[in-house]
Amino acid sequence: LGSMEQRYEVLGNKLGITINNGKLHNVSLGQGQEIVAEKAMDIACKNGGWVILQNIHLVKKWLGKLEKKLENTVIDSDPLYRVYMSAEPASTAESHIIPQGILEASIKITNEPPTGIKANVHKALDQFSQDTLEMCARENEF
Repeated sequence: LGSMEQRYEVLGNKLGITINNGKLHNVSLGQGQEIVAEKAMDIACKNGGWVILQNIHLVKKWLGKLEKKLENTVIDSDPLYRVYMSAEPASTAESHIIPQGILEASIKITNEPPTGIKANVHKALDQFSQDTLEMCARENEF
C-alpha cells in the first residue's frame, strides 16, 4: 500500500478529503517548510481537513511551536480537522526530540520492519498487485 502518506491520501480520497478540494495538505518538513505547515494547519483547522506533516524529526527547533499550535487548535477547530505526523525513530532514548506534549496527545502507530529475510521478501512482494506479478516474463523465478 505504500507509505503512510500515500495511505492517508487514498483514505482521504474515499472520504472526499483531497488535495484538489483543499481539504488535504501534505507537507514534507525541512528546508523552510514550517511556514507552509502552519498555514495548512490554520486552513484545515478553520475549514476542516487533514494535514500530513512528514519528517517532523528534521525540524527540532520548530517542534515547540508545533506543540503550542496543536494545543491552541484543539479548542476551536472544525470537527473534521486532523493532523498526521511522521518521524524517524530516535537512535537512542537520550536523542528523542519530540516534545512530551505532542507524544501524550497523539495516537502513535509504529511501522516496524519485518524480521528475517522471508518476512522481508513477503513485505516487498506485497507492494505489487497480482496483475503486476502475473505480467512477469520469468514466472518460474518467482
